[in-house]
Amino acid sequence: MRLALFSCFLLLQIPGALRAEDRDLDAFGEVIDVRVLNLEVAVTDKDGHFVPDLRPEDFRLLIDGEEVAIDYFSEIRDRLARPAVQRDAAAVAEIEAIPSVTPGEVVGTSFLLFVDNFFGVARDRELVIEEVTQQVSGFGPEDRLAIVAFDGRELDLVADWSSSPDAIAGSLASVLDQPTFGLHRMGEANRFALQLRSLGSGLIGSSTDHLITERVRELSAQVDTVVRAATTALRTMASPPGRKVMLLMSGGWPADPATYVAGFNADIANRTAIYAPKQAFADLSSTANLLGYTIYPVDLPGRQAGAGVGASDRGERFAIFSPPSTTPAGPTSRGQALGSGGGATGSGAGGSAFGLSSGREHEIERGLIILARDTGGRPMINGMRQVAMDEVLSDAGSYYWLGYTPNWQRDDESHTVRVEILRPGLESRSRRSFRDLSRSAEVTMMVESNLLFSTRLADHSLEVEVGTPKRSGRRLQLPVSLKIPLDHVVMLPVARGFEARLELRVAVLDDDGDRSEIPVIPVILGGQQEPPPGAHAIYDTALKIRKKKQRLALALYDLAGEKIFSTAIELDPDSL
Repeated sequence: MRLALFSCFLLLQIPGALRAEDRDLDAFGEVIDVRVLNLEVAVTDKDGHFVPDLRPEDFRLLIDGEEVAIDYFSEIRDRLARPAVQRDAAAVAEIEAIPSVTPGEVVGTSFLLFVDNFFGVARDRELVIEEVTQQVSGFGPEDRLAIVAFDGRELDLVADWSSSPDAIAGSLASVLDQPTFGLHRMGEANRFALQLRSLGSGLIGSSTDHLITERVRELSAQVDTVVRAATTALRTMASPPGRKVMLLMSGGWPADPATYVAGFNADIANRTAIYAPKQAFADLSSTANLLGYTIYPVDLPGRQAGAGVGASDRGERFAIFSPPSTTPAGPTSRGQALGSGGGATGSGAGGSAFGLSSGREHEIERGLIILARDTGGRPMINGMRQVAMDEVLSDAGSYYWLGYTPNWQRDDESHTVRVEILRPGLESRSRRSFRDLSRSAEVTMMVESNLLFSTRLADHSLEVEVGTPKRSGRRLQLPVSLKIPLDHVVMLPVARGFEARLELRVAVLDDDGDRSEIPVIPVILGGQQEPPPGAHAIYDTALKIRKKKQRLALALYDLAGEKIFSTAIELDPDSL
């Protein structure tokens, strides 16, 4: 979805009643404020067994390829914090234990369960929820679980952090009563397949070009929205104690929707590159790494059997693949996984020579594998969905906890992380990167939070008036007026008097899960004199929106005061 803003009028200072509360106006939940980067490192031998009793000098930590000091170090074995081991005499630098770890005590785990009701199907979700319910019966007081569900439009905090097995079981049972929309996603896919067949053979060409591009755009927007919803859930549930794990239930998110829909076709890939949800996946990984979450993605549909139209309940079983000459070679390439062969299938009879089912399944699994790899977790794919929680409990119970204090610059730069084990024959698994998040990027993510997470973020502090929409081509022109309380804006002295610099961000989410890009519009408030108490400014603009129900989120960020004014409103153009 594209969001257009235009017709920005002169800013005026108008005395009036100030309705914003006299407090910090950051209404978006917790701001990320990370001092120490924590790394949970799983060290295994050639048989995959955890290797105990390693020392800090057995590890080498590299940031962007350069070795840095390990500031904190603890071993957690079977969820117990081990006493510090005797260090080699050559290791003169003293390394403290992780501050929250007490030797001999149980280190709890905080599990954030993200439930994808937008792509998910009820029967698949039920299998995973039942297994999770069985496993939490053994939770101790140190463990806790929270549940967030997403239906494509709104994040629902089903249950805040709880250590009570009975309370958690009750919350998990309530998840099963929520509607799922995976069958809707299948219907969209099947409608596309029928439209494609109605145009002829199903081969990519001028007659199908627009149809395929629109399908890729639609699917990309949906994947982008649900992945960003998972990122919002992480940010909002940012600070539980102990080890932090995200159990990410995915109903089927292709990492590259263009490949998923059209195979390796260069024209389609180039034309739809702007829609690809790559940044959403990257933001999810980097947010998890920054907050210390390990992601264990769970593939809800599991292994899909058969190939060709109608062979699977995943829905996308139509074939439009490029000739073999466009398929990259190599035993580990995606082209190899997608299969080889020529031609295309449009009839659904006899399946596809391209290994269509395995190809599309691979494209979905690839995104989950990358999320797990980049955050130090393991992907729960194929048959593992029914033992996911058991596997996670086992995998997350023994590890080494390393702490590193970066020189934070808040410049949005990404940094690679590599942990080397200096003893031969051992392997390690941990998060691979982190992003030094700028305040501007953080505010944009907070706007997404306010757009999606109405349950937790309902404290609106920006007054907005919406006018009567007017038709503008195929869309509507919606007048919007923002009332800015100047008592809470930092007005700085300048040559012409006083001035405040703000940034306006606007986002729209409709009932189909289609989310707009979030533009950043500079807003300057100025005057010859400092505004009197109770004064406010009026900012008039207009939005171009689709004629359908949607949620609108607006936020003003004061650059000098680092405060945020926000609101989210429901729009039904037919009622305006």
